Amino acid sequence: MTTDAEVKAFEAFRRQKTREEKARAALEGADDEEMRLFLEWKAQKEQETSEKASIPRQSAPEYPYSETFGMDPRTTTPEPYKVNRAGVHVLQAFGQTQRWSQITYAPLVITKAYTDADGKKSVELAWTDRGKVVRRVVSREAVVRGRELIKSLGGDGLPVLEGDAREVERWLATFEAENVETIPTGYVARYLGWQPDGTFVSGPDGDTRVEVTYEEQKGAAAAHRQSGTLAAWRTGIAQLEGYPVPRVVLAASFAAPLLRPLAMPSFTVDISSRSTRGKTTCLQCGLSVWADPSEDARALASWRTTLIGAEKHLNLVRGLVSALDETMTAESPEIVNSILYDLPKNEGKLRGGGWPSGLQWQTVLLSTGERPALSYSTHQGAAARVLSLTRSPFGENGGAVAVSLRDCIIDNHGTAGPEFVRHLLEQTSTPEGLASLRAEHEALRVQLLGTTDMTGRRAPKVAAVALAEILAHRWGLLPYEPLPVERWQGMFTEVADESDNRPEMAMDVLRAYVASHGAHLYRQGQSTRDDQPYSGWLGLVPTPGSPAWVAISPEKARRILADAGYSLDAVLQGWIDAGYLELMKSQRPPHLIKKKILGAQARYLVFTPEGIDYQPYASE
Repeated sequence: MTTDAEVKAFEAFRRQKTREEKARAALEGADDEEMRLFLEWKAQKEQETSEKASIPRQSAPEYPYSETFGMDPRTTTPEPYKVNRAGVHVLQAFGQTQRWSQITYAPLVITKAYTDADGKKSVELAWTDRGKVVRRVVSREAVVRGRELIKSLGGDGLPVLEGDAREVERWLATFEAENVETIPTGYVARYLGWQPDGTFVSGPDGDTRVEVTYEEQKGAAAAHRQSGTLAAWRTGIAQLEGYPVPRVVLAASFAAPLLRPLAMPSFTVDISSRSTRGKTTCLQCGLSVWADPSEDARALASWRTTLIGAEKHLNLVRGLVSALDETMTAESPEIVNSILYDLPKNEGKLRGGGWPSGLQWQTVLLSTGERPALSYSTHQGAAARVLSLTRSPFGENGGAVAVSLRDCIIDNHGTAGPEFVRHLLEQTSTPEGLASLRAEHEALRVQLLGTTDMTGRRAPKVAAVALAEILAHRWGLLPYEPLPVERWQGMFTEVADESDNRPEMAMDVLRAYVASHGAHLYRQGQSTRDDQPYSGWLGLVPTPGSPAWVAISPEKARRILADAGYSLDAVLQGWIDAGYLELMKSQRPPHLIKKKILGAQARYLVFTPEGIDYQPYASE
């Protein structure tokens, strides 16, 4: 059966045949004069063709790669491609003819090749968009998978349609092969801080290209930028001279790059107090050494995250400080517990199934909360991993200082840390300088050993923070004299350490729970059956004007503590010894006292104001 296409082809054939037959007939019937003119015309055309053939072929004007993308002037376009301002075109065969097909809708080239610390390869792609050059670094795996490339960069304006993905793969591979001698190569940092070659990257604005591994890290990396001046930052920091807690936090931030030359593991500095005043500002003060500490910048993160999210936050740095604010916001105590336990390992949990596994870091973690971070830990010896500060950072009358300091560091930040590292690199550039640094740290460690195994295990960390403050002052970064060794001993080695006191930490857990669930306490003489919460009464408080106490159901207290990793039986005697519980010696056990709620009698743990200072009628 004859098709329409065959009919059309035959029509074209007949037209061509008719023209040829007419021309043959005309040639055979031409007179001598017409034949003479024809032969002259033919000879002239043959001469022109011969002359054109003898002239060297001129290539099409080359695309201005140097002018547009800053590339080597020797950069060329490989065959069978051409590049113009409209995009990249490839010469393709269509039957017996060839024609140009457009495969991108703006010039798209490889401008640089990179290798990271693990030997993984990536390239910088560049294209134009409305007269501006867009640059993105992508893995080689993405470059050889056109659809994956379009998926990852489509939102950035990659000028490619999905149907042309295969042709774009070929174009990029051919372009790079043609220009392998002129495309520069370089190192790309996947994290901030110490790099394998001994250099230090403080932020993405320096000489080293920074391309983080995970999308969630981009904001935090970008926050590591400089603003204002070091002199203005020093002027603001001078207000801290009389406040040891924020001074320790600031020194801990300077201590982060010391971990590598001192061959020390990561550790945590935790600031906790029941007062809400000053803890976040204190943490921001430490962050300001390296980054923008404002709450809308991503360097300041929250404990309200997943375990993988927290690990990715830590994974950004090798020798810079990290910050997680407000342990109370953690969705699970296990997140805090796991991070505190794994942090000194400098490596996260191993996972399968394509999940991020074994993420690495090296950092001093700054943490805040209304109760000590160690109260979330169920591991023995956890106190050796954390330097815990349990006093209000700015005291009772330091609010004005905190506000002034915060205003200063929001405008002036990110300058002190890089300057500290510059001096550190100078000192450790020789074996003698490195040995001197380690000897100074060892001398401090010996002075801070204390008298117990726990203080002895903490001593290297305290010594590192103390040394950082000494060095920062010596190198002109801190405007006040370093704290004397006696003050460090007083904070971390000589006084009773609440972070080692499990009963006190468990008490903090219960205090915090009562403070946030006051509506679940039955008020004698006021509450009714209609007021009872869905989960039942947590306990009860006395009528207004009566001596203060808070009675808690032992079953609910046991569950609350278990959720935080504590055993009620293990801390009960400590509570009794501290005077936190009322006792009735005429009964057994004396710490469970009978109370009534709506006529129903049961036994309760009755806490004194020293145990739980809850004032249900204070605002009435």
